[in-house]
Amino acid sequence: MTGFFQVTGADLACVAPEIVLALFASLILLLDAFARPLRTFFPYVALLSLALANLAGRDSTGTFFAGAVESSGLSRYIELVALGAVALAVLGGAAALERDGRNQGEFYALLLFSAAGLILMVRGVDLLVVFLGLELMSLALYVLAAWYRDVPAATEAALKYFLMGALASAFLLYGVATVYGRLGTTRLTRLQGLASGHSLVPFDVLLAAGLLAIVAALSFKIALVPFHGWAPDVYQGMTTPAVTFLSTAPKVGALLVLFRILHALFPSSLPEPWRPLFAIIAVLSILFGNVVALSQRDLKRMLAYSGIAQMGYAAIAVATLTREAFEGVLVFLAGYVVTNAAAFLAVAALSAGEKEPHALGDLAGLGRRHPVAASALTLSMLSLAGLPPTVGFIGKFLVFRAAVDAGLVGLALIGVLGSLISVGYYLRVVYMLWMKEPVREVSLVPEDLLSGAAFLLTSALMLAWGVFPRALLELARGAAAAFTGR
Repeated sequence: MTGFFQVTGADLACVAPEIVLALFASLILLLDAFARPLRTFFPYVALLSLALANLAGRDSTGTFFAGAVESSGLSRYIELVALGAVALAVLGGAAALERDGRNQGEFYALLLFSAAGLILMVRGVDLLVVFLGLELMSLALYVLAAWYRDVPAATEAALKYFLMGALASAFLLYGVATVYGRLGTTRLTRLQGLASGHSLVPFDVLLAAGLLAIVAALSFKIALVPFHGWAPDVYQGMTTPAVTFLSTAPKVGALLVLFRILHALFPSSLPEPWRPLFAIIAVLSILFGNVVALSQRDLKRMLAYSGIAQMGYAAIAVATLTREAFEGVLVFLAGYVVTNAAAFLAVAALSAGEKEPHALGDLAGLGRRHPVAASALTLSMLSLAGLPPTVGFIGKFLVFRAAVDAGLVGLALIGVLGSLISVGYYLRVVYMLWMKEPVREVSLVPEDLLSGAAFLLTSALMLAWGVFPRALLELARGAAAAFTGR
């Protein structure tokens, strides 16, 4: 008799990246407790754990733990996204944390635990495993939100994020329970067989309510309208290196889980009323995020509303739900991770610290004082706006083209309109950096080797993927093949 609790070596090999991350997170916690003089080396220990986790996730493919967990091109994609996001947060944030005396080992351990939960969430082909991974990821982020606990904005952000996250978790658990009650399984592979031969999914009220609860819970993690209310305050109050991770990888994971659930229930295409629902969510997110971002004078709040709009573009692919749309959104999300991480890290490097507001006016003239960070921020603004030759242009182009091919021309035009609106506030940042004279002296973090590596890496990727996107497209096609089975 085989079952989930009969763990084999192959099962452990499947989750080897998560095990490596958890072990190193525990090691960092022990070192912080008993060898505090080693705190200077914690960023390097964290980076070593990411490299080993990357090596551990290369070989295994198939389903494990009695079919509850899989290892495929899609799980490999999320591994690279999660590990890359943590690496950028560590590289770019170590100097700022050391400056403020906040470089305790718990910061790096919580990032590693959160990344392990994220990978497990996307790897799960059982909704209960998805829930466990989501909770592991979220619990670590709740603590990171209050990292500067003596700053009122940070404690407010942590409380708001925790309460809203708990509500989202309750919705997800309700949705999973409802799906199990109506279809008798939480395994995604079995859901596809049950739903494909019946018309009950669009018309079964209770099942539709459960699916709507799951969509609401995941939309909260993605920060789509109308589930976006937490994002601006949390981004503003949370320490910027942690926001670098929060604003990127968890959104990618939640979006991939949403794709997987919808594809399991509706393998051919989204029926009524789900396609119009996601189209409305996409339109609201794009227009609301971009219009409100125009009026922001705090950089982190501006990037929060920008992130709402960016996820609206990704929601266009959800409404389309074709293989081409999935490939396009994978390219878009990879570019978004690098671009948004570069933006937040540059904001941290060009600010006076976490206890000071990140005012747009403080950027005036900093392009000449800190050209490396300013150049990375400039490139990230161009990429978020979707301007060539950056990767942001390639990602948006693929998503919009898939929508047009699926007959959603109006939705693609809304996406183009939103991108045009966004140029206004993205280029305003570039103007402040390079064309305005300083209005006041700002004490900045000295540039160090790690942050310089982060800026050079993100800048190179934004340009290389924009000019030579073949490698990224091949990765996206491999993940899409695992997703669609074609």
